[in-house]
Amino acid sequence: MTTYRRTKKSVKERVEELSKTLEEGVLNFSYTPEQFAAMMEMKALMPNYSFRNLMVAKAQFPHATYLASFRRWNELGRKVKKGAKAIWIFAPRFKKVENEDGVEENKLIGFITVPVFDVAQTEGEPLPIDRVKIELEGDSPEARRIIEYATAIAEKDNCPVYYGDAEGANGYYVPALHQIVIDETLSINQRAKTLVHELVHSKVHRYDTQSSRKEMEVVAEGTAFVVCTFFGLDTSDYSFQYVYSWDKEGEKLMKYGTQICEIAGNIIREFQELIGTSITGEDEVEQIA
Repeated sequence: MTTYRRTKKSVKERVEELSKTLEEGVLNFSYTPEQFAAMMEMKALMPNYSFRNLMVAKAQFPHATYLASFRRWNELGRKVKKGAKAIWIFAPRFKKVENEDGVEENKLIGFITVPVFDVAQTEGEPLPIDRVKIELEGDSPEARRIIEYATAIAEKDNCPVYYGDAEGANGYYVPALHQIVIDETLSINQRAKTLVHELVHSKVHRYDTQSSRKEMEVVAEGTAFVVCTFFGLDTSDYSFQYVYSWDKEGEKLMKYGTQICEIAGNIIREFQELIGTSITGEDEVEQIA
């Protein structure tokens, strides 16, 4: 009697398996006590700006995280990088006036714009937040292949990939120009993960005006994890924390799990076409008896 056994899972099975791994990794993620302490230290060091000012800042510098004045950065032992463009936010303007009792008090008479800079625009003494940052290190052949295939897929869609200053981010996608920018200082492994993340934005979010930023980031990073891990580059150390920072309860991840699987499956098949492998979606089998 001839029998068979599975020797390789289908793309669909493997993608669903990796999606489940991502979901469990994010739901079980927690900052270490050292990381939490570092974030609290950072919060205590930085000026407290209103939600309105944070939105105004992000409109000018989309990846802004920690803002402070030129003077405050100097006090923290950091210098604003040469050529950095100031981010303008609103500051209250007060005037001393006498109240009905003849006592002087400060009265708000309006707002003025003041310049601030993001931490990514500075350099110098380490900050507490540096103890929380995670970056994929190393230079692996798997990452180089992923970069090669992802670049080819982007360029096939007339979406050029550039390496340079990513303005405080690891990378970003510009819908108006339909182009991807990756920070040139990243390791090869980090470049590969970031490129797939931005590739998702270019393929899925170019004309998306309905999804929130949180939804877009969860989908892009979730897909990047599945695709990279499928091709041998484990990004869990980075991806679990990244998705958690956007979706601490795991709600968006579970809601968009099907979308992540579909997008990841499509990109994996595009990779396979470049590799020259035919994908049928069925299990391969091996005769064992």
